[in-house]
Amino acid sequence: MKHYLDIDKEKLTLLQKIFLVSFILFYPFLVSIYTMLPPLIGLVGYIIISNLDKNVLYAWGGFFYLANLELNLSLPLLLSFFIIIVIHSLFYSKLKLLIRCRVCFLFTLMVLIDFSYYLGLFLYDMIFNTSSIIGDMLLAYYIAVDILIGVFL
Repeated sequence: MKHYLDIDKEKLTLLQKIFLVSFILFYPFLVSIYTMLPPLIGLVGYIIISNLDKNVLYAWGGFFYLANLELNLSLPLLLSFFIIIVIHSLFYSKLKLLIRCRVCFLFTLMVLIDFSYYLGLFLYDMIFNTSSIIGDMLLAYYIAVDILIGVFL
């Protein structure tokens, strides 16, 4: 029986690496074209935070994905980096000690990342009098799908 920590020690095959790189490069383009595809900010934020100390390559891939997403969707550049670093600095270690259930921890961290990011976007829009995002049911759909994908992975 495998322990859940052994998953990080498995090596990726060539096909998995190609899929991962193509997802990082091309999914932000698809998100900008098809609005029903969620941007997956919470999931990528969780991947960055959980791999920041262990596997820096995954963290850099996540940062590249977020930069590509922000450029394609005309969102404020580096806002997601700032939110993720603040959550990692202030909440990650405390939540890791408080929540032992892995799925509960993932759920809590993704909700925190999503709500913090969208709150930061709303504050950005209010301060600079722009409209980079519209708060409607599509935003709730993005958050729900992001969390569901994260929990089922």
